[in-house]
Amino acid sequence: MIDRVRQMRGLLVLLAILVAPVLVAQGLVVDVVADRADAMYACGDTATLGIAVSRDGQVVADGEVAYALSLDGGRVISQGNLTLAEGKAQVSGTLEEPGILRAMVRYTEGDKPVVGLGGAAFEPEGIQPAAEEPEDFQAFWDAEKAKLAAIPMDPQLTERPDLSDEARTVYKVTLANIDGSRVRGWLAVPKKEGPYPAVLTVPWAGVYPTPLDLANWGRNGCLAMAISAHDADIDLPAEEYKALNEGALKSYPAQGRESRDTYYFRRVFLSCVRAIDYLTSRADWNQKAMIVTGSSQGGGLSLVAGGLDPRVTAIAANVPALCDHHGRFVGRSSGWPQLIAGDSAEQKVTAQYYDAVNFARRIKCPAIVGVGLVDATCCASSVYAAYNVLQGPKQIVVSPRMGHSQSKEYADLLYRWVPEQAGVP
Repeated sequence: MIDRVRQMRGLLVLLAILVAPVLVAQGLVVDVVADRADAMYACGDTATLGIAVSRDGQVVADGEVAYALSLDGGRVISQGNLTLAEGKAQVSGTLEEPGILRAMVRYTEGDKPVVGLGGAAFEPEGIQPAAEEPEDFQAFWDAEKAKLAAIPMDPQLTERPDLSDEARTVYKVTLANIDGSRVRGWLAVPKKEGPYPAVLTVPWAGVYPTPLDLANWGRNGCLAMAISAHDADIDLPAEEYKALNEGALKSYPAQGRESRDTYYFRRVFLSCVRAIDYLTSRADWNQKAMIVTGSSQGGGLSLVAGGLDPRVTAIAANVPALCDHHGRFVGRSSGWPQLIAGDSAEQKVTAQYYDAVNFARRIKCPAIVGVGLVDATCCASSVYAAYNVLQGPKQIVVSPRMGHSQSKEYADLLYRWVPEQAGVP
């Protein structure tokens, strides 16, 4: 239980750094809340969002707020100013077609604006992907996987007795990947007798040491692996990751995006396949359960892995990135990393081959997904665009007031559902 709490806390802190639905400055808070607890509406219904401005828990008696209602951070539907009465105001809006209505409310005191976000979902199960998949999507990725399969895995394991314990043996592991690169991560092997189900945890965005906590499924009787997105050692000193982030890996989500053959995520997607190659090749794998889980970039990679590799038996994708790259061309936001700059024709083509939505279309195994209705990083409409095309048993955990984070409800489900899928206590 302690390990689970520590893992959740670390993930929540890292994700919360990216964006929060309520921004606070000098004790000021702008809170925006829908008039229905679940923030769910039928198309054509009116959603009323209450606005409350407070300082250190006390209402700000008067003043004015500026608001904008948009299609999930994209096309502006209405905007204007509202006068506060005892620190409160409200704004209403509707959508006639499935989508997410996002309210952005700004209160300015001096030169310091404080912003709050609110959301309302209108029949979100009807949100469809913004772009069609290319005709040769499957052929392209089949060819890429064939290139990877021609490369011997060359697994190199270094046991770490200092990190092992009574429940698991921990290894640093590297595997051969395309273009002379390596997949790098942690492997935790249970000490109890096998064979074991396998759980692969894929990484959220950034350049950082890979947390060993992500391989904690090894304490639950699972063959657990957690990988980095990058071909860099997984436990370097902080200053070396800083140098990489400012150097070779600077703006890595945009590197090579002019072509499907050069985009940075080509090797990242294939890293997931290679990790699955290794886990399912081990004699101590139970040949039944191959689960992939992750949040944010890792949520997107979970969808990608599930669509790329039929050996995956279940996926858990919290606030998945890499979805609906063309979203802004139909008036809503695109998911992280907002791959297409301007109106680049080349990048639009690349995006179709790297949209997690097109991988989600192929997923028939069980899946759980987490979404926040005021997530400005991996916007809710992009998550729904992927969720709605999943083909297998699925469940989505909706957090009406959550930004880019992980909810307690999703975490509770995750730590119950993964063991169920793995067949372990």
